[in-house]
Amino acid sequence: MLPQASPNKPSGRRALKIEADNRHYELVLEAAQGVTEIFRTRGISCAVFGSLASRLYGITRTPKDVDLLVSQDLNSPSTLSAQDLKDLVLDASPRNFYLKLPRDPTASYRVLWYRREYLGAECKVDILIPGIMHLPHLPRTRVALLEGIPVVPFALLLLQKLQAWDDHCKSEESHKRAKSPQDAADVRKLMALRVQMGALLRIGVWEDAVLFSEEFVELTRERVRSYARMFPDRAEQWRALGFALSDPV
Repeated sequence: MLPQASPNKPSGRRALKIEADNRHYELVLEAAQGVTEIFRTRGISCAVFGSLASRLYGITRTPKDVDLLVSQDLNSPSTLSAQDLKDLVLDASPRNFYLKLPRDPTASYRVLWYRREYLGAECKVDILIPGIMHLPHLPRTRVALLEGIPVVPFALLLLQKLQAWDDHCKSEESHKRAKSPQDAADVRKLMALRVQMGALLRIGVWEDAVLFSEEFVELTRERVRSYARMFPDRAEQWRALGFALSDPV
């Protein structure tokens, strides 16, 4: 008789995927720790957002890469561009960080990647500056620290995930549209985090001009309506957060 698999033990294929996901998550954490430490030691404020921030707040999905918002001193006589920031990282750690061509080979920019060793497993690191995708200038006092990694406030993460869903739904590129179901699931899972959502319900932050511009708030209202139309069972949660929705959606 063949041995029976334990009901609590994943199958061989599933176990291999879990193992691979765990290895990649360790790599992503290393990349995040490495790049944020480079900026920290140079007095530059930064915070992770996107899928890694979602994982650090409690979502179980394995992030593929690092999305990093870098906020420089507003009183500085000069600020570094995204490319300047990438060059800073390369100069600080050339063994682990390097540049690659983006998906569009005609693009003028290059993408930052991390690896432990030459030809080893790699992880993309996207560096963004305030203003791109309505990302705000984030003061150090508004940055959360989770597992030793600086992270954007939960409210900003949630609405940025909603923006990603909306942008991908409207994209003309099929590979981006294909991401929208995962974005929608991420929004749902973020809204299922009781501690973080409970804090939003108690204090409310949507009028916080530091995190959200007026234009972003107005766009968010439209996105919430679109999301609630597509997922009417989730409309009540948005109403509870203070977003006006018609009834029925």
